[in-house]
Amino acid sequence: MKEKNFQRKLLLGGGTAAGIVIFLGIVVAVQYITVKNPKRWDLTSIGEHTLAPQSKKILQTLKEKKKPVHVLAFYETQDDAQRQAARDLFDQYRDVDSDFTYSFIDPDMDRAAAHKHKVDSYPTLVLKAGEREERIEKATEEELTNALARLLRTDVKKVYFLKGHGELSPNDTDPDGLSIAGEQIGKQNYTVEELLLLQSSAVPPDATILIVAGPKADLLEQELEAIAEHLKRGGALMVLLNPFHTPKFAEFLKTYGVDAGNDIVVDRMSRALGGDYLIPVITQYNESPITKDFKLASFFPETRSIRVPKEPVPSVTAKEIALTSEVSWTISKSQLDSGDANFDPKTGTKGPVPVMAVSTYTNYESLNKIHEQQESTEGEDSGKKEAETGDSSDKKTSETSSEMTGPIKARIAAFGSSHFASNKFYNLSGNRDLFLNTVSWLAADENLIAIRPKSRSGEPLVLTGKQSWAVVLIPVVFLPLAWIVAGLFVYVYRKRTAAA
Repeated sequence: MKEKNFQRKLLLGGGTAAGIVIFLGIVVAVQYITVKNPKRWDLTSIGEHTLAPQSKKILQTLKEKKKPVHVLAFYETQDDAQRQAARDLFDQYRDVDSDFTYSFIDPDMDRAAAHKHKVDSYPTLVLKAGEREERIEKATEEELTNALARLLRTDVKKVYFLKGHGELSPNDTDPDGLSIAGEQIGKQNYTVEELLLLQSSAVPPDATILIVAGPKADLLEQELEAIAEHLKRGGALMVLLNPFHTPKFAEFLKTYGVDAGNDIVVDRMSRALGGDYLIPVITQYNESPITKDFKLASFFPETRSIRVPKEPVPSVTAKEIALTSEVSWTISKSQLDSGDANFDPKTGTKGPVPVMAVSTYTNYESLNKIHEQQESTEGEDSGKKEAETGDSSDKKTSETSSEMTGPIKARIAAFGSSHFASNKFYNLSGNRDLFLNTVSWLAADENLIAIRPKSRSGEPLVLTGKQSWAVVLIPVVFLPLAWIVAGLFVYVYRKRTAAA
């Protein structure tokens, strides 16, 4: 009898052990399959964990061109929340393109990697595709997709710094130089060179942006004509001015919607913050692609006012971007020389004083030339036999209209301070971001892909009377009762088995 009970218990125990082993085997197998073949389901109503169609299209293009992308994410180890958010976003990209890979690096623990990739602030994301790389600072879908789009770009954009008039140089490492700004522009995959227009008859055709940074002497008439031609063909211009200098150049800029005042700004707020009266603090920005989501203060040392002309300028759309505080004003050169910084209503203007403006110049002459070219082409085609030239004329006309569907537009950005982007002030508060945002806008890279952020919204759950009772009864009554019944059944079964 005892031997039978022992055999029965051994059989039951062995069966239980075998069941546990089989169950664990199934769990391990399922886990292995899910790791090797990851799959995500987004059950949110707003598609919070699903990439936008624009992002999927970019990834599909990368896949078709067989361009694997690897992301080096430089995050501090203690930034667990940011790292996890970035990891979740990267996984969404990897689900679409398996060749999209990533790795996290702590720049404090791996200084060699940080130095190799010139990472001096974090978080920083370096995207690498072959020999090309892009870098961003925010792990958002919009930023990441735009960086991927730039990796697909085949053209090389050049930024030229004008020299020959005492300008600040991108090769100068002194506090008043622009070496840091030049290096940062290079990190954005632009080629940086200096240009001496005195020895050249024109701005090079490959110039995307021409930067005139703090000229102390005025530009010659032939140089102004060369810049005008650069703008006519759609080139961009960035100007960083000094107070009381280059009156001829300032007059030239009025043609493009930028009115540089012959003054200097005094700001009482900067003094209250422990700074100098002549270093205005900028906290007020008008809405623009440059200042989108921009909440940092910037500093404009020794700045002149930069306004939009009161009278509209033909073919120009202009806007003031950055303004000083309400406790600021402008003074004249004679006041500055005499040490009188008080407000003079005869010559000065009370704040807020605009110190940065942007404009867009539209070259309608280019559109007229295109129309004339199309008309002449159509006229020539109509005089020839359809059998000989019909197909080619259609092709030529369609190519002409597809290449240029509108007039050429040029972008101009003007700062009242040349030292704003100098090595001494470049990394001060928001100066760096404002400068690089302006470069991106001038190069037409500021909004390659616009992806609206997904926002969570509360949705009330309205239940009927029966549904409300079901919500209460199932977890509170039925489930506990089911466990009780199951327990009683097991108890009775074991008691009978033991009695037998």
